[in-house]
This record gives sequence, C-alpha cells and structure tokens, in this order.
Amino acid sequence: MSKHARRPALPVDGVERPTADGWTFPARNPATAEPLWDVPDAGIPDARDAVTAARRAFDATQWSSDAALRADAVRRLADAVTARADELVALMAAETGVPVALRSAHLDEALATMRTASVGAAPQREPAGVTAVVTPATSPLAVALCEVGRVLGAGGTVVLKPAPEAATAAIELGRIALDVLPRGVLNVVTTRDVDVAIALTLDERVDEVSLTGSPVVAERVQVAGERAGKRVRLDVGGPDAVRAGDDADLEAVVTTAAHALASNAGQGCRVPSSVVVPAHRHAEAMHAATTAMAAVVVGDPADPATRCGPLRSAVARDRVRRYVDLGRSEGGDVALGGQPLDRPGWWFAPTVIGGLDPASRLVREEVLGPVLMVAVEPPGGAGPPGPSARA
Repeated sequence: MSKHARRPALPVDGVERPTADGWTFPARNPATAEPLWDVPDAGIPDARDAVTAARRAFDATQWSSDAALRADAVRRLADAVTARADELVALMAAETGVPVALRSAHLDEALATMRTASVGAAPQREPAGVTAVVTPATSPLAVALCEVGRVLGAGGTVVLKPAPEAATAAIELGRIALDVLPRGVLNVVTTRDVDVAIALTLDERVDEVSLTGSPVVAERVQVAGERAGKRVRLDVGGPDAVRAGDDADLEAVVTTAAHALASNAGQGCRVPSSVVVPAHRHAEAMHAATTAMAAVVVGDPADPATRCGPLRSAVARDRVRRYVDLGRSEGGDVALGGQPLDRPGWWFAPTVIGGLDPASRLVREEVLGPVLMVAVEPPGGAGPPGPSARA
C-alpha cells in the first residue's frame, strides 16, 4: 500500500498515531469471515484531536487562502492514489467484498471528480471551513474521494469518518495523504462508536457535516447538525424502481435491472431493485427475472470475472434475510433464492420476489442485497418510488 506500514494507527495532524485508549477492532474478510488485521477504534478524544488539527490547518496556515497551493496538492493526491489504484482495489475487495471488476465505479470515476475539483480551486466557490465527512460501507473510497476533493478544492479541511466495515480503505487514503498534503488538512478517524460521529457533528469547531448513508442516520445527523448551527449535506441514496409498460421489451428491462442489481451484491445507492409491471405481464416479468438472476455468478471478489460478491458483513447479510422475511409477510412470492449461501463468509443467494405492491416496505426501502422485486402496477397507475435526491 503506501510506504507507511499498516498498523492500527490514525492519520491525524500529519502523523500516524495510536488511539488515546489503544483500542482496536478486527477487520474481517467478508468472503471468508476470517480476520484480516486490526483497525484503530477511536474515541471522543481522538475525534477532538482530529478537529483541532483540521481547525488549525484552516485558521493558521495559507491553505484556505492559496488556491494555487490547493490545486497542486489535490492534483498530487489524485496522482498518488492513482499510482496505488491496483492495491486499493484489492484492499476494497478484501475488506468489503467490492469486486475488483467494479474498479471504475468505486475508484476511477471518483478520482476523475477529484481532479476536476483541483482545477481553478478558489476559496469563494462554496463556503469553506472544517468538514466532517461520514462515508458508507457500500462505497469504501468513492464517496470519500469525491467529498475530500470538493472540500479541499474549496479551501476547507477534513475529518473523515468512514463506516467501520470500510475503515482500512479510508486509513490508507489518509496515509497516502501524509506524503502529499500539508499537516492537518486531511485527518481520518475510524471507530465503531456512534458517539464519535455525534461528537464530530456537535463540535463547535466543525463548520459542515457531510454524510452519505441511511435515511435514519441522516435524519439524526441533520437534526443534530442544524441545531448546532452546521451546514449539513446529506446523500441518503434510496432504492430505485423501473416501470415497464404494456409495450415494453420486458426481457430487456428486467435483465438490465438484474445486471445492475447484481453488481456488488446490490450494495449501492439508487440501484434498480424492483420492476413494476402491469398485472397481466407479471408472469412474464417473473420468468425474465428468475432467468436473469439465476444466471448471476456469485464469486470471489478478487476474481476479475466476478461482479456479485459477498455482503460486506454479517449484519448486512442478516439485514437482507430480514427483508426477505418481510417480503413474505407482505404477500410476496420468493421464486428464487431467499436465503444465505452455505459457505464461509457473508453470502446471499441471488433472489427474486414477485407479487408485491409498489407501496410495500420491501419495494420502498433499501434492501442493499441481491434481491430483485417484481411489483404489480395498481389500478390507476400510481408510480413506483424514485431515487432520493441530495438534501
């Protein structure tokens, strides 16, 4: 990875440091459930130190006022990440099960966005300051790279707090930045403690909170952040539904949705997880769905041929199983799959559930698993739910 040896330490204030309490937690390979290495488990004192470093870098250095310095630094960070892209892709596959075949969506496109942020960076382009960036496990690096590029390009500084399941990828980004960015500009805090995220949100020295994640967490962060006078940026993703009308090429529509859903085992924002069809085409849609999902090969995320790997954690697997049970309780017909695969790690069988109402919870909520739903258009043509927008 970077020239800095991997050890349980946080990249904060230009150096690597152990947590104040010396706590760690194990990263596990979702394909096997085996432990990989230890990750720093930060507490509130570590979060405060990271904010102190980011605040100092913003207030007491030329970072916020020197656009040329920032543009060069962000460009060099993108170059440094690009130079280690193969290793980072392998790391994401090992830590979170993101198939290496999905490199473009999970790394390359975000690096292109970061490079754009380095061009013509100016402090007045958008409000600058200290930003706490909270990122999801479903996107180990892409969201972080885009948000870090945005904030740094505008003259701000960052405290990055990734989801625990994707902690190592964020730490590695912080370690790469140690060789490129000025001290304190990018700080990384990894933890399993939700109180740390709350502390970042409430810290009076933090100007902005950027969170990509679930609607439930986002609502809590928005309420807490706005009460504390922060700017709050939320991206809660959400499920997407595809409507197929009477004259649609149903096989093509359903197959396209199945292929998109199978990528990374359905763990992504705005995935087309359901197809809504007229009642008289339901049987046809179910045949197309079961055919397409039965053809999905679930495999080793390190294999370049794999697009559907494991779920990122045991919690994620069990969450998908509960949603499948919910689908049954809502009158759904589990026509394919519907259960974890019998192998080490956190795998779930490609699944098809039919006979659902578009207003059912299973269709409206994010399953974040390889579960394709076929819903029946109600009389009157009420539309399916669309993707959520950035708040």
